[in-house]
Amino acid sequence: MKRRSHNLLACVVLVTFALLTLNGCADSDDTDADSGGQSVSLPETLFLTAAPQGARSITDLKANAKEGDLVVVRAVIGGRKEPFVVNRAVMTVVAADVTNACLVEGDPCATPWDYCCVPPEQLLQNMATVQIVGPDARPLTVDLNRVGRLKPLKTVVIRGTVGPRTDPSSLVINATGIFVEHQQG
Repeated sequence: MKRRSHNLLACVVLVTFALLTLNGCADSDDTDADSGGQSVSLPETLFLTAAPQGARSITDLKANAKEGDLVVVRAVIGGRKEPFVVNRAVMTVVAADVTNACLVEGDPCATPWDYCCVPPEQLLQNMATVQIVGPDARPLTVDLNRVGRLKPLKTVVIRGTVGPRTDPSSLVINATGIFVEHQQG
């Protein structure tokens, strides 16, 4: 009897491992699964074929934007070592006009997208959080790091609405459109 239960346990462990491995190797472009096991997708209209016009600076938006305002901002994905939130459609961006000294040729920075070469107070003034929310106004359970178009240091033009402004130094944009600029090189 002991041997039979041991074999059964071994089979269960093996099947579980195989399923986890297959799930982990799946190539996800813009879908993921939430805790309920349902497939969650980014809106089909999220990625734009042309950049929205009228981009404003992050510092201007922090000073003047109100919750619900429709805004456009041009930014670079980064500002932290991990600019994407795991299993959530949330990322941090830095104003595109901020010079990233970490990108200077010969700089040994292994993670230049974290902008560690920019003074912290300057970085904070020029950072924003971008999220893609569902009908419940909560971020979708999609890992943006697994979306092939979005990578650290990519320049993006984001159209969306300003989220809750609990602190004037923070800015959350609920993205309704993202244009990924083609970079040379």
